Amino acid sequence: MKDVLKFILKNSIIFALVSFGFSMIGAFFPESEFTIVIGNPLVVSSVTYEHVLGHVFWGAIIGLGTLSIRYIIIGGSFAIFLDSDHLLQFLDIELVSRMSHSIPFAVIATVVFFVITRGKDIRICAVAFGAVLSHIAFDVFLADVMLGSDTDFPLFSPFTFESVSLQGLDWLGIQIAGVSLVAITSYFYKRKEMKLKNNLTKT
Repeated sequence: MKDVLKFILKNSIIFALVSFGFSMIGAFFPESEFTIVIGNPLVVSSVTYEHVLGHVFWGAIIGLGTLSIRYIIIGGSFAIFLDSDHLLQFLDIELVSRMSHSIPFAVIATVVFFVITRGKDIRICAVAFGAVLSHIAFDVFLADVMLGSDTDFPLFSPFTFESVSLQGLDWLGIQIAGVSLVAITSYFYKRKEMKLKNNLTKT
């Protein structure tokens, strides 16, 4: 149990730091039309229990594909810690909003965990990517259900800050993509592990 908690805490902190660091890139484009002073996140971001718990739940669903409790928890943890970028808003500096809510960030987070684990734990790499998708999916779901509106993401930042508008059932396709990615990755991971065990048994 202690090892599981250490695993969850360590990797959650790493993910949060990567999200925070990536979002800082948004402060280096003061001339961009997309750069604004966002403001105190407790005021402008409408943080609610539904928002926090929703992200955790959506992220945990991503982790279900591993059939492992530690990755299910990590999925929920990563999904909510993606919002560590909001901490920059307390500084009242000009930023490009939602930098880490993007595909490039998902790729970078995946690569970071691949390097850290030396390629030995591709499940956490897949969960990192999937958690970004789940976070976006829940934001779209919440905007549609609570406000009946679409929501915008700079999906390809920092290559372009142009926002992509998502709405309606877009969240479902994004969530399914995340779950599928993790499930398929876990399947091949476990298959490889079984082959290694069988080879060791034969020798």
